[in-house]
Amino acid sequence: MYDRGIQIRIWLVALSLLLAFCGLGAKLCYLHLSNHSKVTGREYKRVLLGLRGGIYDCNGKQYPMAVSLPARLFYLDPKAVKKGHDVRQIAQKVAQQLDLSEEAVLAQFKRTDSRYIKLGVSLDDQVFEALSDDKTISGVASEDIVIRRYPQGRRMSHVLGFVNNMGVGGAGIEQQFNSYLTGTPGLIEGEKDAGRREIFSRRKIHVPPIAGSDIYLTLDHRIQYEVERAIQEVVEKFDALSAWAIVQHVSTGKILAMASFPDFEPEKYTETTLDVWRNNALAIVYEPGSIMKAVTVAALLNERLATPQTEFEVGEGVWFYAGKPLRDHVYGRVSVSTALKKSSNIACAKMGLRLGPQKLDGYLRAFNFGSKLGIELPGEENGILARAKQWDKLKPTRIPIGQGIAVTGLQMINAYSTLANDGRMMRPYVVDRIVSPSGEVVMRAKPEVIGCPIRPEVARAVREMLTGVTEEGGTGKRASVKGFSIAGKTGTAQKAVPGGYSSTDYYASFVGFVPASNPVFSVLVSVERPRPQHTGGFVSAPVFARIAAATARYLALDPDLPMDDDELKLAQP
Repeated sequence: MYDRGIQIRIWLVALSLLLAFCGLGAKLCYLHLSNHSKVTGREYKRVLLGLRGGIYDCNGKQYPMAVSLPARLFYLDPKAVKKGHDVRQIAQKVAQQLDLSEEAVLAQFKRTDSRYIKLGVSLDDQVFEALSDDKTISGVASEDIVIRRYPQGRRMSHVLGFVNNMGVGGAGIEQQFNSYLTGTPGLIEGEKDAGRREIFSRRKIHVPPIAGSDIYLTLDHRIQYEVERAIQEVVEKFDALSAWAIVQHVSTGKILAMASFPDFEPEKYTETTLDVWRNNALAIVYEPGSIMKAVTVAALLNERLATPQTEFEVGEGVWFYAGKPLRDHVYGRVSVSTALKKSSNIACAKMGLRLGPQKLDGYLRAFNFGSKLGIELPGEENGILARAKQWDKLKPTRIPIGQGIAVTGLQMINAYSTLANDGRMMRPYVVDRIVSPSGEVVMRAKPEVIGCPIRPEVARAVREMLTGVTEEGGTGKRASVKGFSIAGKTGTAQKAVPGGYSSTDYYASFVGFVPASNPVFSVLVSVERPRPQHTGGFVSAPVFARIAAATARYLALDPDLPMDDDELKLAQP
């Protein structure tokens, strides 16, 4: 009986081994001889990322301002490191390829809180090959990504904006035209081998990705460079909080340059704060001060309530109205022309009274104060302009000199461009065209007249009066440019604070156009809280002159004033 039990167990073991070998043989035959086209677990699927469209200045693709590039994000899964692989050797190779600290990489291998630890990004295929050697490296993988690059660094940062970590535009053109810029992903489906690589002969689906559309701006990067450098230097020189400047083409309304300082690196936008991202030329609402006086004079002349020779009595430097004093540095009787040249507060306040609240309010709104101009950028503010019926008795004397009304820099330069353009107000714009990947122009901007607040002859008369501001005896003499007639106006406005106005903080501005005889472009410069000097004539007028001279030279404008041979050579582009 005992021997019989042993024999049964031997046969059972032999039978088990036989069945195991038969099963293994059947599996080998299946793997080698069968059709595996429908084997589960071998599916290969890869999403192909569509590149984001590029952003270029007005000169075309030779000057890219923003481009997207295919790259790989390398990440670490500490738990996927194979036994027998040297962690320190892997860390050393990763650090070498991704330009990281070896010790920092080694520390990531010790983490237990994540299986997806970002290591770095690379555009180099050789880096991918080096880190994909599964004989010596494990735990390190990569995924395809698209990275955004800004070849000109900080230039145009407030106009361009940035792209966030989700690949979505977060400010500027990147935000406003995100739907145009965003590419359409493609797809590959098929099978993979045991090494998780695609078997190309068994690819079933291949849908190529489609890149986003390209955007071409009206801005010129060379003019932008001069503007950005000029406002940075004035902020540093006068310890100002900020500054902004705009250059606009008069006859079309297109923006040639728009800059704010402080600025930021679009690729490192997270290193700055929200207020630095803000495009101050559109988003800061401030009382303009005396640069508003040209609009007041234009309204008065357009109503035929005065001529450039009409005189106003300004007294001895102080005038009381509605129980409040208004001070002036001009005395006696002055003409409208002289009042604008010397920036008389009292004369312009009396012009406002002559117009009356309703007419003054109507002209301000005709110049588009109090509402957006509709530029294709996010963050544009309306400004502040209460309806005439809400004004107190003092307002008709203060708004004409730029108090009690708040504007944006864009509104102010557009008003002066209207004066320069014979009274035709153009809509400002920064995008010239949008072009699809196939080369089709899907959107092209056209100059658009959005109003005619004053008659052409009135605009020309005001233009002529504004030339006196930069001549001897005018408040903007420092804005003069050799060889060119300049029409413009200084502005010095106290910053509004709760309960009134600051006695120490000002906005210093200058706005004008070049050449005055036949305007081509206009320039606005505003500086917030310059110290110790704070007047528009001292702080902003020289910045205007610098930008205007560089722009005129770059645009190869012919001087309209006599110049000697040496000056003429300097003016050549």
